[in-house]
Amino acid sequence: MLLGIILSIFVAILWSQGEVAYSKVSNKYDRVNVYMYTYLFRALIYMLVVFIFYRSLYGSFNLEVFLPILPIILCDLFASMVINIAVINGKLSVVSPIMAAYPVLDIVLGYLLLNEIVHPVQFVLISIICLSIVILAMKGKKDDKAPHPIKGIIFAVFYMILVATSTYFEKSIYINNFTIYDLYYYKAMVYILVSILFGIIIVISSKKLEKPKLAIVKGCGITPIGNVLYSYALTVGTISIVAPLSSLYSVITNISSRVILKEKLSIRERICIFLILSSTILLIILGFVL
Repeated sequence: MLLGIILSIFVAILWSQGEVAYSKVSNKYDRVNVYMYTYLFRALIYMLVVFIFYRSLYGSFNLEVFLPILPIILCDLFASMVINIAVINGKLSVVSPIMAAYPVLDIVLGYLLLNEIVHPVQFVLISIICLSIVILAMKGKKDDKAPHPIKGIIFAVFYMILVATSTYFEKSIYINNFTIYDLYYYKAMVYILVSILFGIIIVISSKKLEKPKLAIVKGCGITPIGNVLYSYALTVGTISIVAPLSSLYSVITNISSRVILKEKLSIRERICIFLILSSTILLIILGFVL
């Protein structure tokens, strides 16, 4: 249990710093280059994990395993592109809490598709999150950190939908006895192909191929390391502790974005962000208590 708690804290730190680094890279480098390195680093990290823990998967391909995993991979592929658009157009301290609020849609999907019961308290928290997002979108103001704030919020919501959908499909594959290593293996296979595709686009176009500088490595490589640690944390700790602790990453992101990215928030934005963050964390906790 102690190891699970320690890993969850590391996950929160890695995810938060990954978001901050990715935001800086997205605003500095060409989008196609960012996509290429994002998928490349994820493929390399996931392949390394499979090589260390489940080497027998190498050289195999099972269509019956790949097809159920494909929707998860597609959701993650598009999510990686959508987050780029969100952080370029809006403040990270605003879009990050919205993107982290995907448990809202997990609960809705569970209610609509799995006939899961939604507690009245959960319904109230969901309503608070949705209302806060609407208020942020209605009153979004442009500045040098948020050239198109409403667009940033819209794509943050789109990201939230993709992650929630991916989570829903991921739950279904584990019911069918697929392992996390199956998921990593086929994700890595697709990611390396997509990375090569973006590399080809760079070569045949007039775009400049960026060298893998430290900023790019941090921006594109930290988050997938956090993903791997999160998966391992779930195996050594209880999900009721690991999930809420890991979800604190958005709080750290919010603080880091103000310190590192020099983002300033109005009182209205601070209130809405606080409501979104606190309601999301309570939703996760209640999900394991109720």
